[in-house]
Amino acid sequence: MWLSYLSLVSIVIPALFALRVYLLIRYRDQKPKRQAGETCSLGVFLGSGGHTAEMVALLSTIDLERYTPRVYVYCWGDEMSLRAISTIESSRYSTENSTQPSYSRIAFPRARKVGQSWFSTILTTIRTLFHVIWYTFLVPLTQPRKPWVDVLLVNGPGTCVVLVLVCWIRRILGLSYTRIIYVESFARVRSLSLSGKLLRPFVDTFVVQWPSAGGKGTTYKGWLV
Repeated sequence: MWLSYLSLVSIVIPALFALRVYLLIRYRDQKPKRQAGETCSLGVFLGSGGHTAEMVALLSTIDLERYTPRVYVYCWGDEMSLRAISTIESSRYSTENSTQPSYSRIAFPRARKVGQSWFSTILTTIRTLFHVIWYTFLVPLTQPRKPWVDVLLVNGPGTCVVLVLVCWIRRILGLSYTRIIYVESFARVRSLSLSGKLLRPFVDTFVVQWPSAGGKGTTYKGWLV
């Protein structure tokens, strides 16, 4: 008898979970839009190297006064991204303005290094997952009506897959959640990156910079960087 109940539960719970994820993906565009001029908090993932350079170029075109406070996420030991954060914020700070820029930084271990074996990647990804869960899910649970940021902007590095995964926990639980914008790298001309292929169904806006790299579920906006 108990085995029958356990078997039933083992089928029903995954089925309900899958249905919940499907409905969230299916109706993710129905969240109310923000009004013109309304501010919101912004999370930016800096993946080092070319990804960070592209993100700096992308952020230089938007009004950061509307996206405040800002949270910059980068990987341990990534000095380039730290310098990029300083560049982004200093370019927006006026010496005539007594108000300091409103931003913070969070550092995570990298999920996978270039050339790292897939077996060891499993271990490093789990380590990254624990850090991301703590900072972007467990800590913000002290304010369940407010996500860690309102909008998250990512552009492809593998570690961002973990970040997006954790952001989805709040959606599944029915809590206030982060809207996710993915901008595919300028280097992806004819096809999506692996991160792009994995995340396309789960982000709210998926932007490509080359029409030949797009397809169903993507938005072509021309060159952004």
